[in-house]
Amino acid sequence: MSSSPGHLIVSGRWDNCVAIVDVATAVLPENDATSKAIVSRPRVTPDVDSDGDGLADAPANGQPVGVAVDRARRQAYVVNHSGPATSKAADAYQHGHPGLVTVVDLDRALDPAHDGTLGAVSGFIATGRTGPVGAALTPDGATLLVNCGEAEGSEDGGDEVTAIDLASRQVVRRIPLSETAGHPAPGPSRHDSPHASFGRYPNPTGIVISPLRGGVVFVGNGGMSDVSVFDLQAALAGDRGAEINRVPIETGPFGLACSPDGTLVAVAARESMSEPYEGRTISIIDVARAAAGGKDAEVARVRIGSDDPGEATRPFAVAFTPDGKRIVASCFRSNTISFVDVADAIAGRPAEALRLHPQAPHGAIARPRGIAMAGGRLACVIGGAKTGPKSSLVWFIDLETGRILSCVTGVGNESYFMDVIPSGG
Repeated sequence: MSSSPGHLIVSGRWDNCVAIVDVATAVLPENDATSKAIVSRPRVTPDVDSDGDGLADAPANGQPVGVAVDRARRQAYVVNHSGPATSKAADAYQHGHPGLVTVVDLDRALDPAHDGTLGAVSGFIATGRTGPVGAALTPDGATLLVNCGEAEGSEDGGDEVTAIDLASRQVVRRIPLSETAGHPAPGPSRHDSPHASFGRYPNPTGIVISPLRGGVVFVGNGGMSDVSVFDLQAALAGDRGAEINRVPIETGPFGLACSPDGTLVAVAARESMSEPYEGRTISIIDVARAAAGGKDAEVARVRIGSDDPGEATRPFAVAFTPDGKRIVASCFRSNTISFVDVADAIAGRPAEALRLHPQAPHGAIARPRGIAMAGGRLACVIGGAKTGPKSSLVWFIDLETGRILSCVTGVGNESYFMDVIPSGG
């Protein structure tokens, strides 16, 4: 393992914070199943008026779900799914609230003095739309793309990717995603998913960008069971024809990942929003074929998490190993973590090389979710069922042996995604 594997920044979701985890400390045997590796938990949601008297008096229930760290390891951009919503409003209905991106100064976040405070926050950026989930930095680091996953007051109605210029911290482009032509729904559904009224809007979830061809963007459409593909430069220039392809997968996607060389994209098929169906597979998409508009862009579909083809495993997230040879995937429903051999998958051979059944401390349900790679040889996987504050955890898996080395507890409450803060800078 690298002598300085860096830190993780883990979204807190219902805890309104991010957790900064020292990776080297986390894998020490004596720290297993403890929170000793957590350096700080800086808050990332603003103070808002909770009682209507015009004064900011309580933290917003922002639901921080996604994190993107810039290459210089100076800033992290945290996507708040319910932005400036009060706790009362978010608890009443978690969807359809204004989106907000928090800019976190990483040097300050690594300072324990800012634990539980807004001291690490250097700014907030309103997306101008609602219900954001995924975010991705463009290859040049100048722009943050954020998915608009919902319409106001609804779990449905997401129809764009919002581009934020990071120098000015302003929205500079709204990139539309195509709706389903002829769908009978007159507007966003007033029901929770799954419901037959969904399917008109893409409701984007995960997003990744391949640096090939000047930038090819892949957006998982949770409302449509496919992946949008668009040309980055055309989209930023305002070309409404920038969306160049749709790649169907098993069911509504959630987590996406791009291979280290930019040639492949992995997609977790989580669940349908229009019918009660949870996924069983991950898909592998060839970037060049997708960018060319080809209908053969999905080069592999691999069942994971169960040997029973009829069992729903609900894949949640995916990540390529640093050498690009394997994909690590989490399955929320089957409580498993899978290692998939990329070459075998593309060749049509059995490809789930390893299946882990991680255990959460004190008998809690595992519920694996977001994944990140750290230190060159560790897969870090979020888990822990939503049971209250600090109920989430992160497992650390040795990529060479496939063995779970340890877990860190107390990182958040139903934490979704995280990113790595590399050492140095």
